[in-house]
Amino acid sequence: MSRQRLSPLDRLLCAVPACTAFMALAGCSPKEDAAAPEAATPAAAASPAPVREITQISGELYRVRNNAHYTVFLVTPEGIILGDPINADAATWLKGELAQRFNVPVRYVVYSHHHWDHAAGAAVFNDTAELIGHENMPGAIQAYSAGLSGDLVAQDKNGNNQLERDEAQGGMAAQFDFFDRNGDGGITAAEIIAEVVPPESTYSGSRTLTLGGKTVQLIHPGNNHSTDSTIMFFPAERAAFGVDFIGVKRLPGGLLGGGTYEEWISSLKAVEALDFDSFLPGHGPWGSKADVAGFRQYGEDLRTAVLEGIKAGKTVDELKASILMEPYREFENYGIWREQTIEQAYQLLKEGA
Repeated sequence: MSRQRLSPLDRLLCAVPACTAFMALAGCSPKEDAAAPEAATPAAAASPAPVREITQISGELYRVRNNAHYTVFLVTPEGIILGDPINADAATWLKGELAQRFNVPVRYVVYSHHHWDHAAGAAVFNDTAELIGHENMPGAIQAYSAGLSGDLVAQDKNGNNQLERDEAQGGMAAQFDFFDRNGDGGITAAEIIAEVVPPESTYSGSRTLTLGGKTVQLIHPGNNHSTDSTIMFFPAERAAFGVDFIGVKRLPGGLLGGGTYEEWISSLKAVEALDFDSFLPGHGPWGSKADVAGFRQYGEDLRTAVLEGIKAGKTVDELKASILMEPYREFENYGIWREQTIEQAYQLLKEGA
């Protein structure tokens, strides 16, 4: 493992408060290790108060909601093991809640991956907590910072590798002043990911955290939505936590970003192989191991349908019109992400054909 402790000045610079609510975004980037997050930017101060709650899952394992984003934490007598910080504002609220309810500090923050809508805000806990991520995370942060990617490239009409106010769309337009951190009238990729503090220690295939008599296993399932994904597995609580590349009765927000289609399916199987009852995703409802199997089956059925279309010489537009994925019509975001997911599957599978 490698470990780098931030200076007090670094912590201060990283601890810029985020605003209070999230707006959903639909897409993810096709650029490896530079994917745009599935959803959400901090909303303006005039936005409604964020929806936040803490739910007990099993024993001392809890799930935290901040609007459309979720994280988890495990309480022990010696401190707390926390998943994603989500953002600085959510982390500040959560830190106060944890102190009031449990009166023990956060000792570890475990990143699910580098995307800013999950990983921002860890500086809030860095006075007591070690920040942990997969060994690919530092490089992924650096790659993301290098330039705009995915749907942001399409917004960059003048091709200068930043978004001006008249170019920004969706969440970037709504939160332009937040992301334009230096006030120069343009948003760069480095500004978007500025609040993501690199991990202080990293691991390769797996790592076990033991604290206060409790155990959490960190597992890298392989490349998928990113190259630095971490699954948090809680053996005693019979639960697992994973973000963005996996969901419960919900279409994926983005297949592109860190691997091939086959690697995504392999990642899902790696999670499915763990011994758990409850699966806790970073978005949407939580469910069971059977739900993970159902999500993997969706991925396999989509692969079959798209490959058949490719072999028949169909265009991506023809596939989007004909592949309805009827058994999954009740999945969350079916109406808004079905065509997007088919298009992304086509891109990945066409490259591998």
